[in-house]
Amino acid sequence: MVEATLEQIVYTYIAEHVDDEFDYDTEIFEEGFVNSLFAIQLMTFLEKEFAIKITMDDLDMENYKSVNAIGEFVRRWRERNVR
Repeated sequence: MVEATLEQIVYTYIAEHVDDEFDYDTEIFEEGFVNSLFAIQLMTFLEKEFAIKITMDDLDMENYKSVNAIGEFVRRWRERNVR
């Protein structure tokens, strides 16, 4: 069995909440696929799914603009918080 990538997991979660097709580079907020209320749900999902803790410093929307951006954010978070 092949393990899902971080981006595949995020894509699946977002796809469950939108009706339109999108790809990993689609700017999901700018294109109107999701709204600001969904941002809170998304951050909660990311914290639980990837065992991270999003802080005020992480609230830059650039981190959440697309599936690929979210993947990069989670990896950066993990790198800077490895102890």
